[in-house]
Amino acid sequence: MSYSLSLSLSLSLSLSLSLSLSLPTETQKQFISLRLRHQRNLKKTNMANFDGPGFAMVDGYWIQTKAIDVESSTDISPYLSRLLEDCVWNGNRAIVFDVYWDVKSVETKSEWRLCSVKLSTKNFCLFLRLPNTFTDNLKDLYRFFASKFVTFVGVQIQEDLVLLKENHGIVIRSSLEIGKLAAKARGTPIVEFLGTRELAHKILWYDMSRLDSIQSKWDEAGANDRLEAAAIEGWLIYNVYDQLQQ
Repeated sequence: MSYSLSLSLSLSLSLSLSLSLSLPTETQKQFISLRLRHQRNLKKTNMANFDGPGFAMVDGYWIQTKAIDVESSTDISPYLSRLLEDCVWNGNRAIVFDVYWDVKSVETKSEWRLCSVKLSTKNFCLFLRLPNTFTDNLKDLYRFFASKFVTFVGVQIQEDLVLLKENHGIVIRSSLEIGKLAAKARGTPIVEFLGTRELAHKILWYDMSRLDSIQSKWDEAGANDRLEAAAIEGWLIYNVYDQLQQ
């Protein structure tokens, strides 16, 4: 075991102890369960590296990414554990999420299938491209979304929450519509209905030129450019949430 991994494990166990002493019983049990799963996943650390391209944000912060084409044999649990650990270390226990759908018209109805999921923390962005048929390994994603230990933060997510439950039985137990929080915090109702870019610009006033450049040529954008745009959007909403919590 490397020094950095030993240090990470030591610090993680210390964090587990300090948090478990202060958390309610139900949450404490859930946290301990998550930590045990994480400790098992440490044995697979080489599999959980976010070894995709990294991107510098406008404030100089660095986001490391990972994009995975999920197959029946793909173990996504180490990556989910890494995200959980990161959101705990950064104090706000928030994971920014976005979901993408394939829609088919069947007779008079529309069939919705979850095709991709994006998950972002302060340091990481994970993009999962899901298979047409869900297999047992995706139960880890179901459990991940069902956790009450973290808050899943998103933009205009109400319809997505309904579709996730109706089409896949996925229940996100602790979610936050960031637009509603921003509208209440700023006393400006219209903010609730803004998209990611507009909301982030309204709250943060960051330079959006790189994101605008990618999105303006989306059809020609390569895989890395699209992954960078995903990382930027996740990072923006993470910072909006972080600022509104202050």
